[in-house]
Formats: sequence, C-alpha cells, structure tokens
Amino acid sequence: MKTQLQNLGKNQKLVDFNKIMVVNFISMDQKIDCGIKCLETDTFAEVEEKLYQKYNEYRDTNNNFISNGKLVLRFKKICENGIKDGDKVQLINIE
Repeated sequence: MKTQLQNLGKNQKLVDFNKIMVVNFISMDQKIDCGIKCLETDTFAEVEEKLYQKYNEYRDTNNNFISNGKLVLRFKKICENGIKDGDKVQLINIE
C-alpha cells in the first residue's frame, strides 16, 4: 500500500493554486456563458476541450474564438494568445 501511495504521488501534477485562472466563454447565440479553469501554460485547445465537455453540441460545429479583439490560435498557450485571468473569449460559429 505504501508503494501505491508513492506511485500515486509521482503521477499527479502539482499546481500552484495562485496560478489557476478562469477564462470566460460566451457564444453569439447566448447559450454559452461559462467560466473554464485553466493555467496560462495550457494550450487553448486543451481549454476548448473542457468547454466541449460541458457543451458537447458545439463539438461538431466549425468554431472560431476571439479574445481582446484578436483571433485565438488553438495550439498556442493561453498566455501566448494574450488571454489573462477573467478575460472573455467569444465563440463564433461559422456556418
């Protein structure tokens, strides 16, 4: 049992509580108004996946995201996209 507890500690990723941030997603159709917890070092794609876990119906649509007037690049980190704690990210569904 002691070995199991030691192995459990090795597999867990420890995070400084003060580095957790919230990105607020809003959609043009106003169906989404949701905060997602993340780290500034997460890629936007990882945060987007958390959003789709809550709003699965948007997974199969073509979506773009805008934050602070700029298009969000999915495979860049949150900080590289200039997104800060509490910022709003608008989901734009492309028909």
